[in-house]
This record gives sequence, structure tokens and C-alpha cells, in this order.
Amino acid sequence: MSEDNESHLVSGRECGECTACCVVLLIDDEQFKKPADQVCTNLMAAGGCKIYQQRPSVCQAWYCAWRFMAQLDESWRPDRSGILLRSDENGIIFQPIRDPKTVLTTDRAIELIGGGVAQGIPMSMSIPTREGYLSYGLSLNGPLAAAVESRNLVIIQEKMVELIDFSIAQQTSRIDVVLK
Repeated sequence: MSEDNESHLVSGRECGECTACCVVLLIDDEQFKKPADQVCTNLMAAGGCKIYQQRPSVCQAWYCAWRFMAQLDESWRPDRSGILLRSDENGIIFQPIRDPKTVLTTDRAIELIGGGVAQGIPMSMSIPTREGYLSYGLSLNGPLAAAVESRNLVIIQEKMVELIDFSIAQQTSRIDVVLK
């Protein structure tokens, strides 16, 4: 990344009213701590951050994948799609912010997930298990390979629902974050 950490963003693409990252993400940084799936204490009721100019570096440097993946249209903004797309060194992570079975099985989501799997791009999902507990992360490439190869939307959707049900049933660790 360059000195200007916004140089990789899609020109003209702004967060707007979307505040998904201010609610969904777990932030456990030396400068700032926020539990997952809880509204940040700095998020204003009308939207926006009340400490925007002095926000922690972890917030300044982070952008969802929609902000820098030009191939994603406006419908992929997290508050519109119901999915917060994240990227890391291991590929693309699909984190539903609404009902996982609804948002991760849409034609649009299946096209993006299936296309990534077919191209060998590491794809995974982070599925909420129960309130107060960590989400369950699952790689999608292996489990979805045969369904994607079939090129049958219904088969891929059924496999996604199976993987979501499996993820929801997992026992994950309690979120223990001390707020700063």
C-alpha cells in the first residue's frame, strides 16, 4: 500500500450511510477495542463517527472490499447486499450482516463465490454462531468445488445452505474484549 492509504480505493465510491464495519467487526487493537456485532460507542445516531478526525489507526486503515474492488457494483455496498466483504492475505471473506441463508445464496453472491472458487481464489465465510460468541470461519473452496463444477445454481445454493447450517452449529469461543 502507498503512503496514501486511500490510493487503492475506487474513485468516487464512498461509504455513505453504510456503517456495517462500525457494528459487525471485532476490533481488538492496542489503541481501540470493540466487540463483534456491537455498535461502536463512537458511531453517531445519524451515522458517522464522532471521533472521525482522531479515530484509531485501525479504523483509518481499514476498508471493506467493496471500497477497492472495482468489479463490485453499488449493490455490493454492505448495507445494500447484506454482506460485508473483507479481504486478507488468505483471500476474500464473506461476512453476512443479515440472515446468512438469504444473502449468501442470492444469484449475485453465488456468482461471486463460485467464480472465485473456480478461479482458485481463496474464498471463505464468517458465520455468526450465537450472541456473545465468535463467528465461525470456514473455507469455501474445498467444500464447494464439486458444486461449482456442476455449474448448477440450485446445487451450489443447497451446498451453501448446508455449509451455513454446519457453521451455525459450531461451538465457538466467547468474545472477551475489554472495552477501551
